[in-house]
Amino acid sequence: MKLFKWLDHFEEGAAGLLFIGGVIVSLYGVFTRYVLNAPQAWVTEIFEFLLVWSIFIGFGMALKDNRHIQVELLFDLLPNGLKRIVAGISNIIGASFSFYLAFSSLELITLSKEQGITTIDVGIPIWITYLVLPVGMSLLGLYFIVKTYRAFTGDKREITGELEHLYEEMQELNKESDQKGVGA
Repeated sequence: MKLFKWLDHFEEGAAGLLFIGGVIVSLYGVFTRYVLNAPQAWVTEIFEFLLVWSIFIGFGMALKDNRHIQVELLFDLLPNGLKRIVAGISNIIGASFSFYLAFSSLELITLSKEQGITTIDVGIPIWITYLVLPVGMSLLGLYFIVKTYRAFTGDKREITGELEHLYEEMQELNKESDQKGVGA
């Protein structure tokens, strides 16, 4: 799917740039505070803005790559047919909650824009910071929908879990390399 490849590259680039920007701003703040003994008031606000945006964009990326914390103790005991149903239902719940948060955040953005609330030191309109809520939660909801589809179609990554899937792939690669005599 070309859309998801494009979206993957955009998300990774945006989250990476925002995070690196946050690290640079933070290091600048440490330098000015402890070396120059002249702390800059704006550093904290900009750092928080960059970090929050990178984290919220990263939520969807982590879900897409199955990097969120999961407790699979009971899930692993279920038969595959029931795993598909449970995984699908849990992803539908996750998508519903994500889209609800995205939609609800629009009221917060509208209210803060109407009230003209700005940050204290820099004066950035606070609604710009809040824009990350519908963006991040919509991306998260989109990936929950993709995972729902994969679960109901029986994709092994959704049924067995990412670690088991990677383990099986490694075993297959080892068998292929043993058959070819590679590494001997």
